[in-house]
Amino acid sequence: MEIDDKIVKRAAALSGIEIEEEKTEAMVEFFRELVGHFQGLERCDIEGMDPFFDLDGTPCPLREDEPVRWENGDEALEAGSLREGPFFIVPPISGAGVADEI
Repeated sequence: MEIDDKIVKRAAALSGIEIEEEKTEAMVEFFRELVGHFQGLERCDIEGMDPFFDLDGTPCPLREDEPVRWENGDEALEAGSLREGPFFIVPPISGAGVADEI
């Protein structure tokens, strides 16, 4: 994936933030470094590793998976740029098949 100013501006718009034009190139470089970091992690051999392993032996605490009503749901929906009824519309990460509405 090539990171350019268009991707940075789209990410900013989807996040509801403004990026000054003169800071766009610095953000492009930041995104490239961030993606590079994760690409480096992809090269790690984690075959057979327990994803819940903890060095001090403390078990990962589990909780019941129960829905929790959030009182500010309408406020959160108002902040979203794309929504349909009581749901956010979130484009796929790849962006394939979704019109760029921003």
